[in-house]
Amino acid sequence: MKKNTKKIFMMLATATILLASSCAQNSKPAEPVRQALSKTELDAKLKPFFEKMDSVPQDSNGTEVIKQMAIEFIEANPNDAGVYVIKSVLAYTMPAEEIIAFIDGNEYFKADSTIINERQLWDKQVETAEGKMFTDFEAEYDGKVVKLSDYVGKGKYVLVDFWASWCGPCRAEIPNLLSVYEKYKGDNFEVLGVATWDAPEDTKTAIEQLGITYPQIMNAQKAGSDAYGINGIPQIILFGPDGTILKRNLRGAAIEDAVQEALK
Repeated sequence: MKKNTKKIFMMLATATILLASSCAQNSKPAEPVRQALSKTELDAKLKPFFEKMDSVPQDSNGTEVIKQMAIEFIEANPNDAGVYVIKSVLAYTMPAEEIIAFIDGNEYFKADSTIINERQLWDKQVETAEGKMFTDFEAEYDGKVVKLSDYVGKGKYVLVDFWASWCGPCRAEIPNLLSVYEKYKGDNFEVLGVATWDAPEDTKTAIEQLGITYPQIMNAQKAGSDAYGINGIPQIILFGPDGTILKRNLRGAAIEDAVQEALK
């Protein structure tokens, strides 16, 4: 199942934050849903679904096909299996506002305790979607409180990286961020790291190892991820000079492309 799930998210080429290439926070065990399935029952329902999904061609239409398959499966499975597919597939193939509308149209999932918990993230993603004004948060480290608003909304474009020292995909994006920082830093542009779900000592070690020279909000823990509905890192967001969210889910070459376009 784990192998199949990883392959599925590698297929979602149009998504920029993929389960297979991001790091998730360790979450609390979900409360039981009303139609709980045993592990054997759950596997029996999910195995054919993921096997069928494995056969979907990895092309530009793959994401849409997977989304429709997921919707059909979920509607036919108002139980743990449907919940699993909502969290692991639909959440990565459908915008948050569409997921919320889909859930609201299904009485079982609307009342499911696990989905209710997940919905808090989707609500935050809608509130902090591209085009919306930034949401502030703060973190305390070494006796000093630092806010996102100390950097964002101050007249500069700010590229913010929510990351952690233990996250391999996060570390892989650091060279891209450093390149953009060195190329564009100045009166109009800044890069900011937000240490997320990480011990400050480990963050400091990683900063030294990776040669990070741009500023950091240390010890943010869940403050930033809760504010922006982040369930996987890295999450890289570009903010405009007034604090408007211009781009979310930036990765790889798309980072510099977004910065170049903004600074024209």
